[in-house]
Amino acid sequence: MSPIVGFFIAALALCGTASPAIAAPSAAVMMQLSRVVLKVSALGDDEQFSVGSAVVIGPDTALTNCHVTRHAHTIVLSRGLARHAVVGERADTSRDLCLLRTAEALPYPAAELRPAGTLLPGEPVIAHGYSGGMEPQFARGVVLDLHGASGSHIIQTTAGFKRGASGGGLFDEAGRLVGLTTFLTSAQRTEYFAVPADWADRLRERPEQPPKPLSGDAFWAQPAERQPHFMRLLEPLAQADWPRVMQLADTWMREEPHVAAAALMCARAAHALQQTERSARCIDRAIDIAGRDEIELRRIAGWALAAGREDVRVAAATALARLGAAKPDR
Repeated sequence: MSPIVGFFIAALALCGTASPAIAAPSAAVMMQLSRVVLKVSALGDDEQFSVGSAVVIGPDTALTNCHVTRHAHTIVLSRGLARHAVVGERADTSRDLCLLRTAEALPYPAAELRPAGTLLPGEPVIAHGYSGGMEPQFARGVVLDLHGASGSHIIQTTAGFKRGASGGGLFDEAGRLVGLTTFLTSAQRTEYFAVPADWADRLRERPEQPPKPLSGDAFWAQPAERQPHFMRLLEPLAQADWPRVMQLADTWMREEPHVAAAALMCARAAHALQQTERSARCIDRAIDIAGRDEIELRRIAGWALAAGREDVRVAAATALARLGAAKPDR
């Protein structure tokens, strides 16, 4: 069993989920999702043509990945035989999010957005998009992990999608949009990632321009040394290359000293390398940094359960219990 899969099973147990089996979404939710996800066709110079998906989030606006439209001067949204020309675009190529505006109101409902930070590992999700740019497809899965980034969380999921499904929606069981299916990686097994839909809030503040070719690369398409730290760790974690994990964790802690996930990665590597004292120091640091962050505390408790570190599990569970007691709705 790989370290990633083992950690995921422990996280499921911590969340009270007996197994990763997922119930099929209701017919009403499936119908709802089929109406908020549209096909994107993007035409650029020299007959450059790309297809993908977009999710309706307003009366005349839809959210997609910028890498779908980055070469385009003509963008069209469609569902069945209906076509809707895009006249305006707000772009954040670094985060790979583009907000498209059509000339007229879209005859489809807007998806309700849910902040990615309210998700928990093990929670069921549904990916829906025009896989390969052809027919709309659904894929069920769960949240595998949540990676803090720019005020929200990049979602790692088991809900699989193909490369042509970029810009499709990742939804919770109630049909609320939590992310856009954006990129996948191969680290012995395929890993699927969605950028958070709540990043769109800042996108609305950007100036709108007519569709035109865009410059700049997405964070996930950067050279390895410029990618987010969690992405640099995927391959060595899958290979259980703990000396390399420790090296990357040290770099992460040095560059982002207030990130609990970095300290936890140090603890995991030191534990695997039987560096007991160092593992203890790093896990204490992780719990201290996590503070009132439920996602980070659950990640710590999940690893402790998988690693047989009952002392750490109890410490994280105690912090979670205090956090729960402090919530006004409890």
